[in-house]
Amino acid sequence: MKRIIRFDRAFVPAIALSLTLIAAGMAGYFMMGFNLGVDFQAGINQYVQLAYPALEVSYTGKGNAVLSISEKGNAAIVFSGAEVEARTVDFDIRTGTIGDFAAKVDAIENVDVKVLDGGTLPAALVVPTYQGDFNLATGTVLIHRTPRDDNELFAPIDRVRAAAGTVGTVSVQSIGDKAKQQFIIRVQDDKKDADFGVNASVKIRQALESAFGAGKVVVMKTDTVDQRFSKDLSKNALWLVLATLGVIMIYSTLRFKLQYAIGAVLAIAHDALIMIGFIVWTRMEFNTSSIAAILTILGYSINDTIVIFDRVREDRRLAPNESFTNIMNKSITETMSRTIITILTTMLAVLALFIFTTGSIKDFSLALLVGLVSGTYSTVFIATAFAKFWDDVSVKRMEKKAIVRHDAHHPPKKEAKAALQPAK
Repeated sequence: MKRIIRFDRAFVPAIALSLTLIAAGMAGYFMMGFNLGVDFQAGINQYVQLAYPALEVSYTGKGNAVLSISEKGNAAIVFSGAEVEARTVDFDIRTGTIGDFAAKVDAIENVDVKVLDGGTLPAALVVPTYQGDFNLATGTVLIHRTPRDDNELFAPIDRVRAAAGTVGTVSVQSIGDKAKQQFIIRVQDDKKDADFGVNASVKIRQALESAFGAGKVVVMKTDTVDQRFSKDLSKNALWLVLATLGVIMIYSTLRFKLQYAIGAVLAIAHDALIMIGFIVWTRMEFNTSSIAAILTILGYSINDTIVIFDRVREDRRLAPNESFTNIMNKSITETMSRTIITILTTMLAVLALFIFTTGSIKDFSLALLVGLVSGTYSTVFIATAFAKFWDDVSVKRMEKKAIVRHDAHHPPKKEAKAALQPAK
């Protein structure tokens, strides 16, 4: 017979440890608060792409000439104005070279094109006009190209983060294909500049061009995050976590019993508080990735808890006369190998993320590592401990009722004998 581990002997020390860690985390929160990322503070989100200047295009004719390049590989110049004939000239840049595209555009009357770099490279490398079409009548515009291969990549995220960091409190996130070198740069509004949105955008561009070279920055889009939006985001994040706890409570009650449901919710609330304490004391940036990590761990923890509670229910059905403590120890022991294998394989994947990534993904994976340990611990020592406590209270209550019922039906002998004496 497999040896049963007496997990119940560690319940009291485990609960004391958890209460100490949670108290320390709450103390840190009230003393220092979160190191809020710009997701939860007013500021700007600037989407940029770092690329090579490939063409210079200008227009010397009358009216307007607007150049647009789509992500699908189509380009067009639209001519309009009172003194010119309205017309559109289309180009297909999915085939041919950048030089071929330049020659076609240069062939148009009053449009001048100068090839700066990559004339023999595929035209498909040309960067689209993300932020709006270029009005060639207002002056010379730069058309960029993406790197041809990994050897031409010149903007690793660490260097981008270092360059943008000169602007103020920032966070940098890589987006899209690595070869395109696209980033979101979030800058916090420190309330010292009345025209923060415009000035911060200019400073970001200047900082990046200082680090990587003039003309290599393409501003794709700029979003402004005001104070009200950041407050709403914080409030919604809190409600999201509370709603998750409520849904898990309902689900666990329907699937098991109330004692199991409360134990499961206490366990995942424990995990959330432990992760919050870790984030506070390590001064890790608290942003949307942190919320994602917390919700991910809540899902992982409740899955592990349900597996153990399901085994407890089966073992109790097979041995109805066995004490709940023995059944619980047996069930945890039976599922322990599965728990260990699951957490180790999950941690290997998360550890790879932690080692080989940077920025918010690295912080996300570190929070997950802490949460995985906490989730496994809370399932064994918090959820089941509450279920045992509930069962112990229920048994004592039933024993007390049985004693009262017995005393009511069987009065003491002296009282019974006195009851038989005739009244004087």
